Amino acid sequence: MPSSGVIAASIINGVLSTIDRRRMDPETISARVGIANDGLFGRSPFLPLSAFTTMLEMAATQTNDHALGMKWGKLFNIHDLGATSQLYLTARTVGEGLTKLCEYFPTFQGGTHCALNVSGDTARLTYSIFDRTVSHRVQDANFSEAVLCSVLRATLGKDWEPLCLEFEHSPGANLASYQAHFHCPLRFGARYNAILFPLSELSRPILSYDRMLHHRLESELSDCLSSQELELDLSNSVKAWINASLCCSKSIDIQDAASDFGMSVRSFQRKLADAGLNYADLRNAVRTEIAKAMLAFTDRTIPEIAFDLGYSETSAFSRSFKSFTGSTPAKFRDGAVRARTSSGQGSSFMAPTSAASH
Repeated sequence: MPSSGVIAASIINGVLSTIDRRRMDPETISARVGIANDGLFGRSPFLPLSAFTTMLEMAATQTNDHALGMKWGKLFNIHDLGATSQLYLTARTVGEGLTKLCEYFPTFQGGTHCALNVSGDTARLTYSIFDRTVSHRVQDANFSEAVLCSVLRATLGKDWEPLCLEFEHSPGANLASYQAHFHCPLRFGARYNAILFPLSELSRPILSYDRMLHHRLESELSDCLSSQELELDLSNSVKAWINASLCCSKSIDIQDAASDFGMSVRSFQRKLADAGLNYADLRNAVRTEIAKAMLAFTDRTIPEIAFDLGYSETSAFSRSFKSFTGSTPAKFRDGAVRARTSSGQGSSFMAPTSAASH
């Protein structure tokens, strides 16, 4: 059964901190993708990669801004990549730094391939998600290409531009937005997302080179790579899939889940049973935890929440919610609001960071 990738919570926190509250509500987005509290995925320094990619897609849809991933990528502080960004910045040359960045990429994002290749006089930095349970990737690709360009500009100069950018997806009707944000030739429908630049730039020295700090960081990251859990367990993999599907208004029937995990329904059910899991229980848990977060942290109406969670009737949602929590949605919201008000707690999501992010 294919594993599901994770991403460092520090990256999600970094993106949430850039949100313009005049255009969208970060609490609503966090609650909707299941990361507003620790009820769904626990209090972990790593969260499902699908939650992050879904967050980007939802924000772009909510604002009707197809360039949002590119914009957020440009605003993103590369230091939120954690120790891996420092490893790059303390390397002797750009080539050495990129090689190490690719090697230790899994310390902050799993389910993803990042590599540096050379062909003739051109270097190519590629990025591609191979986690098959991540079905929406356009905004993530746009975000990641913008972030990786910022990484390169940190050592090659703020006015640096690549020879070309390649994207796995099509621009659709948004080619002008891409051209406005990336001032270089663009290719779409490529095998991988990639940044192309002159081979000679790999030998450029990095001014912030620090041999001792570089070796210390690499030792720490090497330990993280061997000890960190870079994949979700089965329960959280399935919950992440259900959550992402709900966010994108896709079917959450077991047949669809089994297909995306590359299995027959019978094999999927057997795999779950072997782990002591039941698909219906996981689906109910996801709906309940998202509902609790949305009731506590957002001002969406109860009928809107019911619709978001795929219920055909508000009454069906209310009955289901009460059967799992012992409270009606309205009473739960009142209690959550009172609790937050009395404790003075905010509602923005901030997850703990991993050791590799320090």
